[in-house]
Amino acid sequence: MDQHPVPRQITTFEFKLIGFMTLKQFIYIIIFAAIGFIVYKLIPTPIVNILGGVLVGLVGAALAFIPIQDRPLDEWIKNFIKRMRSPTQYRYKKNEESVYFLKDLYFVSDPHLALTHIESKDKLAAYMSEKKAAEEQSLEARRNKKKNHIDDLLKKQGKQPSVEFFQGSKTKQPTAKERLGEQQLQHPYLSGVVKNRKQIPIPGVLVSVRDTNGQQVRLLKTNPHGVFATYSPLQEGDYVFELSDPNTHYFFDTMKLHVGTEKIDSLTFFSKEML
Repeated sequence: MDQHPVPRQITTFEFKLIGFMTLKQFIYIIIFAAIGFIVYKLIPTPIVNILGGVLVGLVGAALAFIPIQDRPLDEWIKNFIKRMRSPTQYRYKKNEESVYFLKDLYFVSDPHLALTHIESKDKLAAYMSEKKAAEEQSLEARRNKKKNHIDDLLKKQGKQPSVEFFQGSKTKQPTAKERLGEQQLQHPYLSGVVKNRKQIPIPGVLVSVRDTNGQQVRLLKTNPHGVFATYSPLQEGDYVFELSDPNTHYFFDTMKLHVGTEKIDSLTFFSKEML
């Protein structure tokens, strides 16, 4: 199969209908040849009429056959005329009217309206500053009131009030047993700490205290420092302490302890994890 080159300018390609010329080229030759013949007949001078007719014919030949940068000469002339007639400078007309919905909002011609807007803005700024200062004073007053209330509570807790029992019009002082009960309310009856093998306290460990019948009498939980405590006294007897970790990270042995009338010292439990 024979190969044929594809024209680069496909959209502007014109078929040669009359010999080696296209229809456009043929029209240019015919028109300018006719104009040249008319010039030849109109000029009476023998040499000038020949030169005028030849020049007109050459102009038609140039328009038909001489391209410049792959563009015909007539297109160059047309673009040149268009460029010469088009403006090279553009001017913004300030006297044009603004958009109708912006006339009453932003383009204010009355100076009194602008002055009123400025005064309103200043008044609003002054009001906001006064309101902010009043809020700061109120906040400071609430802080001082709360601080004084806390100080009063601390002072009251520092003083141990005397406990008196009123029976009719007589006043009775508390006995030694009653003072012991008051001390037990202030200090835990039983306390302890749970640690791992590295002496680090373990929080969140459940401490179950059971009697000899297996009934649970206390259920304690260690705080973030690994400490547990109970303020309610236990009856005299033997108790079993079972420790469990809800996260199942640590395991503990069961401990049996006898509780008597004497105060129990702080207990310490260690886990059984692998070192």
